[in-house]
Amino acid sequence: MKNTEVAHTQEHLDTFCATLAGQYRTLFVSDPDYAHVASRLTPEALARKMTLGLDNGTANKDGKAIRNACRFLGIDFTYKAIRAYLSASDSGRPCRVPSNHNLK
Repeated sequence: MKNTEVAHTQEHLDTFCATLAGQYRTLFVSDPDYAHVASRLTPEALARKMTLGLDNGTANKDGKAIRNACRFLGIDFTYKAIRAYLSASDSGRPCRVPSNHNLK
């Protein structure tokens, strides 16, 4: 693997993680279903944990935050599409870094 491929993969991981953290920030405040996890983890810590779990196949994708992050980034809401994005297997796909990670 070339160094540029590694950097591109990290860019996608970082973008997905930042977008997901923004979603968790919103849900921690507005959704009572997230109250328990909000008392234990920061949005950034949970986003990192879930991003890495999705990348290695150990995390469940069915939460609202992951669905919203996928929608925002234009990723199909499937494990295959999420893992392809995180691993940058589609190297022609632009990596969009949102200025505001929350969906309204």
